[in-house]
Amino acid sequence: MDTLESMRAFVRVVELGGFAAAARSLDLSPAMVTKHVAHLESRTRARLLNRTTRQGRTTEAGEAYYERCVELMAGIEEAESAAGAATAQPRGTLRVTAPVEFGNAHLAGLAAQFMQRQAEVTLMLDFSNRVVDIVEEGYDVAIRIAESLDTRLAGRKLATSRMHAVASPQYLRRHGRPRTPAALADRPGLCFAVPAPRDTWRFAREGRALKVAVNARLLSTSSEALRHAAGVGAGVAVLPSFVCGEDLRAGRLVSLFPDYDAGALGIYAVYPHRRLLAAKVRAFLDLLVERFGADPEADPWEAGPERARRRARRT
Repeated sequence: MDTLESMRAFVRVVELGGFAAAARSLDLSPAMVTKHVAHLESRTRARLLNRTTRQGRTTEAGEAYYERCVELMAGIEEAESAAGAATAQPRGTLRVTAPVEFGNAHLAGLAAQFMQRQAEVTLMLDFSNRVVDIVEEGYDVAIRIAESLDTRLAGRKLATSRMHAVASPQYLRRHGRPRTPAALADRPGLCFAVPAPRDTWRFAREGRALKVAVNARLLSTSSEALRHAAGVGAGVAVLPSFVCGEDLRAGRLVSLFPDYDAGALGIYAVYPHRRLLAAKVRAFLDLLVERFGADPEADPWEAGPERARRRARRT
């Protein structure tokens, strides 16, 4: 049997968690996928998967072998991509998924620009807050917002979005501006509700960490709902800059503790390990980098004073 094809089948079993799903994605029978894995186990003289009737879990040897297979095939794909990059023309359908609020605020506006540049590409945008399995569901690119990237997905960090404790100017006129994060324990908190109520906020300054348990007066799954509530003076919220940055620049919200670190999220563009980085994907990634900037550690949504202060700290 072709060992490289067997490796492809093995990797897909690991990524999708079972032989049946791997077989569907490769347009093979489950029996043939089983033969491919057996071929590799015969060559390596090691058991790579602990099988059940429907699933395959890697053994310790199998996990190490999986990592090497991924590296090998990524190298092959990189070589193929580089060889074809000079003549490849973006075409076909590009399927992109992203969280709802980030997508509406920061991707929808790029759609027209991308369509103008890439006349032979049809763009399909799916904005959803569920965790999309991009391999199983056939997406080309996913925007993920998290503290770190899923290591089983290829991709790149586009930007950093820092968290800010914010309130409206009218709220501060009525109730006064808190001097330190600890004072937020006595203020009405506008908090995220998922995956559990986030009513403990974390801050750091000069190496010292601080946790503040707040009085959650509003819980919501929507950052836009929290932003709006903060904007009309309902209380204090901790929001990422990609949600509140425009309001900070316009003065509709105030960042209460610019000298404290309230945490940060990475904005990542990810795509499946096993998919060649097609010209349409590369073109879309290039547009994202153009939009968000070449420095993935920079925050493109921060207001001028906060950005200058961060830059001064890094130099």
